[in-house]
Amino acid sequence: MSGPPAKKQRFQNKKKFYQPSKKQYLEVGHKGFLATCNFNEKDCVRECYNILNQYADELYGEESFEELKANDQVQEDAKSEQAESDDIADALQKQIDATQQKAKQTKRRFQVVDTGATNCVFIKTTLADPTAMTKHIVKDIAETKKQKTRYLLRLLPVEIVCKANNKDIVDSAGQLCDKYFLNEPTTFSIVFNKRFNNDISRDTLIKELADIIHAKNVKHKVDLKYAKKSLIVEVIKGLCCLAVAEDYMGMKKYNLVELGRHIADYDGKSDKLPSKESNEDKKEVEEKSGSDSKVDNIKESCDETKDESENKN
Repeated sequence: MSGPPAKKQRFQNKKKFYQPSKKQYLEVGHKGFLATCNFNEKDCVRECYNILNQYADELYGEESFEELKANDQVQEDAKSEQAESDDIADALQKQIDATQQKAKQTKRRFQVVDTGATNCVFIKTTLADPTAMTKHIVKDIAETKKQKTRYLLRLLPVEIVCKANNKDIVDSAGQLCDKYFLNEPTTFSIVFNKRFNNDISRDTLIKELADIIHAKNVKHKVDLKYAKKSLIVEVIKGLCCLAVAEDYMGMKKYNLVELGRHIADYDGKSDKLPSKESNEDKKEVEEKSGSDSKVDNIKESCDETKDESENKN
């Protein structure tokens, strides 16, 4: 007689569902792009990849994958050396070196990292100047009048990521001021936002940053409406993202959706975009002119009635 049938092992592949996800987090020294959305982070990341890769291919050419093939070769060589080596310490050290070398060489052009804040996405990059690329994207959308994003709202460049304390922020901002505010006089503004951080005083930090900009050139002037250059300070928990954006206010605060929607009168040549204030001023002038004409008509009718009464008498 044959024995009872063996029981099937339950949850054979259970371990596959409990593997920890390998996330990359925002760190000091990163640079890239800070994007905001409305509760659709996955779709926002997808649109970030699409628009960044599209314009990067146009400006810098397509991304090459020769480095990825070289990484596989490095890993195979490390495994063969590890098998031939008898010393465990040497084999372990070679494996660590191979892993570090692979991590350095597998850097993609754009890679999403976790910011720890909702509706806030950071795409780190290996490009030398993310500000120039962001400026190109914003101007192209303004000139072509095409709305290319739906979930991705605001796209900001980030040149420096530092710790969120006054000393590090002021020191890092000084480096950007040497790059953008050292030569000819210009108009500037300081844009400050913070998320999940109550340690930094907004007014105190803005005053210190303004003093640094004026120290570079006394002729710099503050313009909160249409500044030519804006120092962007984005504080997220314990980190701070810094960058200098050109024509930030005039370009709808780099909101790609607004640029594609309200840009019908933009000709691509002037720095300033048509604002709501100008349209409201026009309406007020029209209303005033209309009211003045009504008053004149009332006066004329009153004069006519007076003349008629005098003639009767």
